[in-house]
Amino acid sequence: MSYPSKLYKYVVPDRIDILKNQLIRFSQPSALNDPFELQPIFGEIFSENELRDMFKLNLNFLEEALNKQLLKFPQKTRKKIIRQLLLQAKKDPHVLQGEIDKVAPLLKNEISNFTPKAKKILSDVLQTVGILSLSEKLDHPLLWAHYAASHRGFTIEFKTDHEFFNRRRSDKDELFHLRKVRYVNNSLSTDITLSEMHGDDILATKDISWEYEAEWRIIAPLASANKTLERLDDKIYLYSVPSSSISSIIIGARASSLLYEELRTVLLSTPNCEHISLKKVELNTTNQTIIING
Repeated sequence: MSYPSKLYKYVVPDRIDILKNQLIRFSQPSALNDPFELQPIFGEIFSENELRDMFKLNLNFLEEALNKQLLKFPQKTRKKIIRQLLLQAKKDPHVLQGEIDKVAPLLKNEISNFTPKAKKILSDVLQTVGILSLSEKLDHPLLWAHYAASHRGFTIEFKTDHEFFNRRRSDKDELFHLRKVRYVNNSLSTDITLSEMHGDDILATKDISWEYEAEWRIIAPLASANKTLERLDDKIYLYSVPSSSISSIIIGARASSLLYEELRTVLLSTPNCEHISLKKVELNTTNQTIIING
């Protein structure tokens, strides 16, 4: 997957501490503004057809299962019994498969009864990860309004080719790397089963109503946070973010001159931040668009 060359974090003025401390929050799902965050929708764990496929006659599997079931018999006797059963299965596989097909619907009912509990278990597990949300859009007025204190805050511009954005430990690692959020109509999602879902279905899918955010995200275990702040009813999980991953700071159109000066001072006085440029948003009132100056 190709990444945008730049991604943006919209923040309120107080988040100047990200630059001062070089720590950024990864938010647990319960702290995000979407109450359905990381609550994937699925109808069942397995469909009946999937169960039938799982139980299709497999002689190697059958031999292994019989060996375990007949351990109490002497080895010679066990081998003889297994050989006879396998010969019978090869001779008339439809009989055995017919018995398996009878069991599949019963097992599906049992799994269906377990599905609500499985959803709760999955939800609990997903509460142990944090999300760093970024956007590929810099000029969307709603993002400035919703996440940058009504244009009084600023955005941090990140370089996606920095190693911070690809720290996966293997090809199958679901954590520590950028992933693009996919937007779907969740009201149509109940036909999918849990077994059909992939990492992005669970970790990077939101309802289509959030599509304007054009989000990319990184998922990390909360247990790997570099610092944790205790709040009355919340915890703040902070992770080291290298200043070398930041290219610019863009100040909102309504930001105060005090914030501009404070940001300029921080960039000049904080080690390894001298390369970060400072830009400002201007509003084009003729066509109501956002212009970046600097």
